Order: sequence, then structure tokens, then C-alpha cells
Amino acid sequence: MTAPELKIMTLDQAVAWQTAIRREHKTLAVTNGAFDLLHRGHVEYLNQAAAEADALLVAVNSDASVKQLKGPERPLVGEQDRAMLLASLQAVSAVVIFNGPKPVDVFSVIHPDVYVKGGDYTEDSLDREEHALLKRAGARFVFIPFVAGFSTTSIVRRLRDGGSAPAASHGTAGPALNNALDTIFCRRSVRHYQLRPVADEHLVAILQAAMAAPSACAKDPWQFHVLKNDGLRTDIAAVLPNGRFLAQAPTGIVVCGDLRRAHGAELSYLIQDCAAAIENLLLAVSQLGLGACWLGVHPRQDRVDAIRQLLKQPAEIIPIAVIAIGWPAEHPPKRSRYRDDAIHWEV
Repeated sequence: MTAPELKIMTLDQAVAWQTAIRREHKTLAVTNGAFDLLHRGHVEYLNQAAAEADALLVAVNSDASVKQLKGPERPLVGEQDRAMLLASLQAVSAVVIFNGPKPVDVFSVIHPDVYVKGGDYTEDSLDREEHALLKRAGARFVFIPFVAGFSTTSIVRRLRDGGSAPAASHGTAGPALNNALDTIFCRRSVRHYQLRPVADEHLVAILQAAMAAPSACAKDPWQFHVLKNDGLRTDIAAVLPNGRFLAQAPTGIVVCGDLRRAHGAELSYLIQDCAAAIENLLLAVSQLGLGACWLGVHPRQDRVDAIRQLLKQPAEIIPIAVIAIGWPAEHPPKRSRYRDDAIHWEV
């Protein structure tokens, strides 16, 4: 087994290593990322990436590029230590550190057979310059889903706020309950986001959680409009005085209610049902390590009318709220809003 320190290479050394493995007719997979605070999700991802080829090269963001991408509080672990941790994994054959927000210099000289990226990306959402270099090399693209509940962002949030890191379930309710409560207590509104797409599979999971909410007589009167269109998202942001940041969010969801489906066709039931769905949605966002902010629409009639018109919906469809969603570029601390005076024990 190669010593970890020998796996950490300069780019020139990586090019020579690539030439050597090509002489042995071996295939090469490449992935890249910050890999800050290495966790189980990273390890499972890298194991799957390594299975795609004979050798796996990991290109790691330098400290400066992590700070540029994720904000001044990151990275938590320095580039040399991150490289050493990665190089210590059996799945990883070589590691290079690159500067800048994207590994263009790496892909200019490293020509993989397979390029592996996380499930929050698609081939269409990859950086165009990176994509062109990889296509020119003839790389095959593989996108691996993340392990649910494991992300550096969510782990940092829980640890900073006094919660626990993700725990594996061993058939008891305790850890699962604690993790659920951590998600509730650590959830905060996030208004600044990374320039990073939110994968469709994350959005589907979020919407499944939303639609698991209770509703009056199980009428489920909700509708969800996922704002993947930048222009539409910008137009809706312009309607919301305190929600202009929606235009910079990678995506958003408009939560509407269909009055025709509500119990008794009553607006009060519709609002309660949609509010329950929104809370589930926000908790799912937080659990996935994403950030979100609830932007009110109803009962402001001007907002209701404007958004309904933008969505081309009939009068029976009532926009209740807009949720901005993205990978957080800020991490508001946990806070308690518990008040003894709000509780009345009826004994």
C-alpha cells in the first residue's frame, strides 16, 4: 500500500503519474471538491467513485478557494490536512491541491476516463469551461447521490449549536429522536447562498417531506411551483419587499393552496394545511444541509395577485408563501425562542 504522503502530488507529479498508469493500460477517475471536515458521506462517495475506474485522483480546493466559495469561516481543516486525510483512504490513489474556484488547470493536463461529481450536479449544471475540457478528454460523467443526513454544513451547524453529529441508528428511538430535535432547534432562516445548484433529487425529497404534512380531512390542497427558471424567480423576487435575495438563490418553491380542494372550501383550513407543509419543507431543507427562508405572500393581496399572474394560475389557486432555497453561505447560530409565559398547564 502506498504511503499517504506519497499520494499527495504537485500537478506536474500528477501528470507524470497519469502517464505511468496509462502505460499500464489502467483507467482513471477524477473528482474534486473541498472535502472539508471529512465524514462518512465523503467516504462512501469516494468508495463509489473509485469503483468507476482503476485509479482515483482527487483534486482538492486550496484554503483560499474554499474561502472564496464557502465564506470566511471555511475551511475548518487546512488544505494539507485535508489532502492527508484523503490520501489515507484506500479508495484514493492520488491527491492534488488546486487554487481558484474551479479546477480548470487540473483538467487542462489531467484527462480522466471518468469524471465523478456529487448528486447535486448534472452534466448541464457543470461549469461550462470544465465541461468542455472533460468532454474533449472523452470523459464519462457519473453523478453519485449524497448520503442523506451527512454534509459538512449540517454537521458544523449542529456542533456549533451544541447538537450532536449524525449518528447511525441501532434500532432505538433515542438517537433518531435526538437528531430530529437537533434539526428543529438548529433550523434558522438563511438569506445568502453559495453559487451551487440544488439537485432535483434533493428537491423531490423536500417536496415529499412537505406532502407528508397533515391536512384537514386529508384533503391535501397544496401545490408547489419549483422555481428553476431564473427569470421567473427574479420576477417573483421583485414582488416581495423583503425577499429580493430570492433572485440570487439557486432555486425556490412557491407554496400555493387550491381552494377547491380545501376542507369545506374554507380558506382558514387551506392556510393551516399549507403552513404545516411549509414547516415540513423547511425541516427537510435543514436536515439535508441546505438553507431556506420563508417569504410571506398571503394575505397581502397585491403579492397574491402578482404571483398568481406570474404563475398563470386561476383565482382558486392562492399563493401562500415563497421559500428561497440553496446551499448556505451563512450559518446563523442556534437560538431558543422558548418562553415560559407562553405555556399554561391546565391541571
